[in-house]
Amino acid sequence: MTQWEYISISFRPDQLDEFQDKLNKFGNLGWEMVAMQTIEAKSISLFDGGSASAGIVVVFKRPKE
Repeated sequence: MTQWEYISISFRPDQLDEFQDKLNKFGNLGWEMVAMQTIEAKSISLFDGGSASAGIVVVFKRPKE
């Protein structure tokens, strides 16, 4: 039975270029992306929807060696 190891990284939406570099780096090292989740930040402004995306967490896995 295959055993897996996992790693997670986070980034902010304004760091897209850096995030793409990290995706390529982890892919070249054999990691497969298995999940991505946004993290919401609450806002108290009267003029917005009350929340905004503060960041994104990505989970990768690969077989244990």
